[in-house]
Amino acid sequence: MEHIEQHFSTKSLEQRTAMVRMRVFLRGLLPDAEEVISYGMPAFKQKKVLVFYEAFSKHLGFYPTGGPIHAFEADLKASGLVYSKGAVQLPFTGNWPEELLEKMVQFRQQQIG
Repeated sequence: MEHIEQHFSTKSLEQRTAMVRMRVFLRGLLPDAEEVISYGMPAFKQKKVLVFYEAFSKHLGFYPTGGPIHAFEADLKASGLVYSKGAVQLPFTGNWPEELLEKMVQFRQQQIG
């Protein structure tokens, strides 16, 4: 966990706050997952990485990989969030669509098996 804490310490307060919020959210969904740094980003892993997240200058990147993005693309469009093939941009402030994020994480878990 020290490497996660060290990674967080390099971020601004706004970025760190969003990252801690995501970490707590994912820990609640994935209590048995291992926290790692992969590709330079915090991630939760069970057999394989389930989801990555990282703070950037204007948003928190949520990376559940391409499968969940494709499976829930209609929901992502309806949410109004900016997204791409493998990433969702979450605002530092405001509401996150936690129910949708949870479904995406669960989908990813089913993909890995």
